[in-house]
Amino acid sequence: MITEIAKFVETIPEHYHTKDLPRAKGLHIFIDLDQDDKPIKDSYKSVVIDKKNKVFDIDKKGEIVEIEFQGNIEKREYYSRWIESNKALDSNKKIHSSNAFALWFKSKNLSGIKESFDGYFKKANENAAQNRDKQIDLIKEFCKQELINLIKQDPKLKEVDNEDYVKIYFNVSLEIVKKDFESYLKKNLFNKEDYNLTSSKGETLGLSGFMNGANSKKQFMLHKTSHFEVNNRISQKTALNLYKFERLLSHKKPYDKLPNPLPIFIDKDELNKDVVRLYNDERVLHFREIIKRLFEQHQADLSDYYLINWRNTADGPMIYDFDFVPQFRYKLSGFEIKNPLGIKDLQERKIDNIFQFELDVVRKIFNNRLVVQTNSGDIYLNYFTELDSSKMSAMTYQNILKYRTSFYDYIYKSRTQAITGKMFYDLIISAVVDDIKRDEEFNKTQFIREKLNILFSLNHIYDTNNNNFKGVNMASKIPEYQERMRKLFSDENYHIAEDDEFAFAAGQLIYYILKQSKSSNKSHALLEPFISKSDPEQFRQMIIRGIDQYKHAFEWYGSGKGRFEKLAGDIMGYECKTNVKEMLPVILAGYFSQSLIYEPSKNTQPK
Repeated sequence: MITEIAKFVETIPEHYHTKDLPRAKGLHIFIDLDQDDKPIKDSYKSVVIDKKNKVFDIDKKGEIVEIEFQGNIEKREYYSRWIESNKALDSNKKIHSSNAFALWFKSKNLSGIKESFDGYFKKANENAAQNRDKQIDLIKEFCKQELINLIKQDPKLKEVDNEDYVKIYFNVSLEIVKKDFESYLKKNLFNKEDYNLTSSKGETLGLSGFMNGANSKKQFMLHKTSHFEVNNRISQKTALNLYKFERLLSHKKPYDKLPNPLPIFIDKDELNKDVVRLYNDERVLHFREIIKRLFEQHQADLSDYYLINWRNTADGPMIYDFDFVPQFRYKLSGFEIKNPLGIKDLQERKIDNIFQFELDVVRKIFNNRLVVQTNSGDIYLNYFTELDSSKMSAMTYQNILKYRTSFYDYIYKSRTQAITGKMFYDLIISAVVDDIKRDEEFNKTQFIREKLNILFSLNHIYDTNNNNFKGVNMASKIPEYQERMRKLFSDENYHIAEDDEFAFAAGQLIYYILKQSKSSNKSHALLEPFISKSDPEQFRQMIIRGIDQYKHAFEWYGSGKGRFEKLAGDIMGYECKTNVKEMLPVILAGYFSQSLIYEPSKNTQPK
C-alpha cells in the first residue's frame, strides 16, 4: 500500500502540488531585503485575504477595496508550513511556519509573539539547506525591533479576526524557500527520531508519519510481547511522497486535487496520470465519470488498484476505507427494471453499468438519502459521512447504517457477494412498509411502486433461486396473477385456487375497500393494520371488518358491476394456510398493481 501511494505521487508533476491553491484568511505582509540582506522597513506592504480567497487593500480614501493581486503567495505558503504542531520550530508552538523567510502566527498572539523569535530563528537556521547565519540574524533583529510596531500601526490589522493568521514573507527567491523547506522536511518527516536507523546503503530509515503515531506514551497500544518496536520503516524519499500525498488529500473543495474515492492503479502509470488529468485539467469531478472515461480508453486495464475513500476533518484527512480491487465491473448484463405491476407512465429500462445501478436503484431504495440527487442534478454520496437522523425516517436511517458498507463494496469494489438475496429483500420490504406507515393522502404511491418493481425485477440477481418468493420469479408471476383476476371477474365458475392467488386478490380487494374511506386523511397508512397480522384467519377477518365498515360506499355501475361481490365472496370463502408475512410481497403486489376492479370490460365500447 505505502509503496503504491509513493509511486502514484511520483507520477504527479511537481507544479501540480502548488497549482491553484487557496490562500489563508488573514493579513499577509511582504518585506524586501536590501543588497546586504537587511530587511527594508519602508518596503512594508500588506493585503487582507478573506475566507472567499478575495484580496483587499486600503485605497487613497482610506477605504478597504478588493484588488487584483499577482503575487505568488500560494507557493510561498505551500513551502513554508509546518508538518504538524509537534514538528514546530517554535517551542511555544505559536509560530506555525517552517523557515526563516516566513513568519506565521495567529492575530491574537501578536502582542506576545516576540518572545518566540530567538528560539524560532535559531531552529530555522539549524534546518536551513545551507548556512545563513548573517541573513537570518538580520531578519531576526528586524522582527524584534521593528516588525511588531509596523503590524500594530497597519490599519488593515483591524480587518482580521483573532483566529486569523498574520503571515509575513521576506522577499528572497522562491528557490531558497523551497530548498529550506525540503531541508526541514528531511529532518522532521519521520514520526520519531528514536526509531531511525541507517541501512547498509547509508540511507536513513524511519517510522512513517503518514496516518500514524508512535504511541510510546499509550501503554495499551504497545506490542508488549513483540521483540521489535517498529515493524515497517521507510526511506526518506518514501516519507516525502507520503507527506505530499497527505497534503493532496487535505485540500478542500473547490481546491481539491484528487477525486474521492481515489483509485491508485498498480504498475499502471498511464492510468494514474489519466486520473489526475481528468480530475484537474478536464474537471471530470466524479469517480463514476472518471471510471467511465478510463473504461472507454482502457477497457482491459481497470483492474488491480487500491481504492481510497477519505474525508477532511479539522485534524486533517481521515481515511474511511482503503482496499484492493482486483477487477472493476463497470458494465452490467441482465439488469432490467420491468413494470410487473402494470403501472402507467412507468417505463421499463435496462441498467447497463454499475453507476446507473447506483442512481436508478440504490438512490430510490434508500429514499434519496444514501445516494442523493438534488433538483439541480448534483450527486452526493453518504457511504461514510455522518448522517443527520432528523432529515429522514428512523427506518431509512437504520437501513443506511446497516447496509451502506455492503452497497459501497458492491459498487466501488465489485464485490458481487456483498449484497445477498435476504439483504436485498429485507431492505426493500422494510422501506416499503415504512413508506406505507408514513404515507399521507397517497403521496408515496410512486415511491412504493418503484421499490416493488425493483425488488420483483432484480431479486433473481441476488437470490438466484428466488427463495424470497418460494422459487417464483415475481416479475413473470404478477402478470399471471392479473390474468387470473380477470378470469375471476369474467368466469363465474372460476374461483381462487391457491394461497398466493388469495394474497394477490386480497391486496386488490383491500385497495378498493380503503379507497371507499371518507376519512379526511385517506392514505396507504390504512393498509398497515392488515399487513401487521400474521395469522391468515385474522387477516381475512380484518378484510371482512373493512367491508362492513365501508359497505355503504360500495356502489357499482358499468363494467365494474358485480366484481366486488365476486372478489369479496371468494376472499371470504377461501381458507388460507400460509402465514401473512410469507405472503406479504404478493399482497403488496396486488394492492399496488393496477386495480383490475376498475378496469374497463373488453366488451365495453367507448362512447
